[in-house]
Amino acid sequence: MNKIQIDTTLEAIRAALEAGRLQDAIDALTRMHPADRADAFETLDDKQQAAIMPRLDVPVAADLLEELEDEEAADAAEILSTDRLADVLDEMEPDEAADVLGDLPPERAALALAEMQDADDVRPLLGHSDKTAGGLMTTDYIALRRRATVAQAIEFLRQVELDGDVPYYLYVVDRDRRLVGIVGLRELVIHSPETCIEAIMNPNVIQVHTGADQEDVAQTMSKYDLPALPVVDSSGILQGVITHDDIIDVLEDEATEDALHMGGVEAGPISDKPYWSQRIVEIVRSRFPWLLILFLTATLTGAVMRHYENHLQTVVALSFFIPLLIGTGGNAGSQTVTTVIRALALREVRRGDALRVLAREFQSGALLGLLLGMVAFGQVLLLGHDTAMATVVAAAVLCICIWANAVASLIPILADAVGIDPSVMSAPLISTLVDATGLIIYFTVAAAVLAEI
Repeated sequence: MNKIQIDTTLEAIRAALEAGRLQDAIDALTRMHPADRADAFETLDDKQQAAIMPRLDVPVAADLLEELEDEEAADAAEILSTDRLADVLDEMEPDEAADVLGDLPPERAALALAEMQDADDVRPLLGHSDKTAGGLMTTDYIALRRRATVAQAIEFLRQVELDGDVPYYLYVVDRDRRLVGIVGLRELVIHSPETCIEAIMNPNVIQVHTGADQEDVAQTMSKYDLPALPVVDSSGILQGVITHDDIIDVLEDEATEDALHMGGVEAGPISDKPYWSQRIVEIVRSRFPWLLILFLTATLTGAVMRHYENHLQTVVALSFFIPLLIGTGGNAGSQTVTTVIRALALREVRRGDALRVLAREFQSGALLGLLLGMVAFGQVLLLGHDTAMATVVAAAVLCICIWANAVASLIPILADAVGIDPSVMSAPLISTLVDATGLIIYFTVAAAVLAEI
């Protein structure tokens, strides 16, 4: 469906609900694509959701829970009776079912798990954190024994139900289920039926441990361009597989979290909700802590200006260029911190590279400051000020650019070294800190150059 069709269908669903035609609303919702269905369902109020959810067919309800965000999926699952919920969870992918169970109250989750037919596929996934490879993996995969023949493997594939989510290569395990290789469907087709799987498998398998962080998993799959990634435990035993669709969700979550941090907004459950589903109280709670920190930090700028009040009274022209200088420093710092955080995220920069990064950004800051300083020098002269004032502004621009780049290059690396998410050291914080220190640099240069001060 295109956007117009989706909006039209949503209006029809709401109109049917208001008119009491519940089945018409359910039929319209069912005809939608699962992803569009989830978007439409999220726009309904709690009463409407409670009326529709229990009456959806099990496969439709399962698709809906898989497409909803975690918190919305848990709320929708709470609407269902325990028996119905168990049926829906059995219909879902094991990893998706585990995510829903993990977000339910423990008592409710235990009851639903006890009623499930496929509980054994889901139970191993519940012991892993959602943000680790173990929490992302699914136990729905196909593994072959290495001593099996091609004919036996093909016969086995005929007996299992291959669906669109299963990658077109298979994992090979030994008798203890340790991952020993990988083989593609093409190899099974082109080799003779008597060929042993061990003879045609690739023993060099890229894999991750169950405790690996989700960001590391995403980077591994992206680096090696993998549609799926096997997950093993400390003994090398195959535990599950992470598929590309799960990693897309991870990348979206990580990008959202970094974007919020760069904007000075606390990441949390609210960030997973659609904009119109966020309550005002939640919005304020997520934004206030950073605004408070930035507010208190900004008082440093006022303190610096009070300290140099006599300088400003003596040479009033100094105040004219304060916005230009602190803006330049803040912008330079924001550019640098964004670049370094990205390099850290992509593992292009490591903690041990701090001095190299500092040297590199020092050079960049010096060149940028020199170029901007030349422009500032001419601008000050054009505004009718003397050469001494132009020299102060130009020199301050040069020093501030160097200082801003140096601070912004080191803070993310230091944060990463002490276990803090580097994106927390966001551009607003860097900008505020550079504002205050930039003023100190400006007035110090002015005192050294201007005889009146």
